[in-house]
Amino acid sequence: MPLVATEALQQLPAAILPRLIQLFGSTTPAMLTNIRQHADSGNLIELGKAAHKLKGSCVSLGAVQMSDLCKTLQHKGESGDASGVNALVTELETLYPATLQALQQAV
Repeated sequence: MPLVATEALQQLPAAILPRLIQLFGSTTPAMLTNIRQHADSGNLIELGKAAHKLKGSCVSLGAVQMSDLCKTLQHKGESGDASGVNALVTELETLYPATLQALQQAV
């Protein structure tokens, strides 16, 4: 599965796409930190909410792998299932730099 679905990017106005990618780059690290903190503290409800918020950004930009992980984390948070959460968050944190780079190269 690719990091970025280019067809999703093609649906966005070309004039604002660089700004959206820049915004994704500047806001995602704080969201990842928030997700990590909730995972570490075991606050699954807030983890689910934070993952949902990041998922929206990822879906908008076609960051498919990150959005899938966020969706899984959101469901785990909503259902109170802590199994594998730390590994999923680590994978999300690892995917972010490569995803941002793929987005930047797509414009």
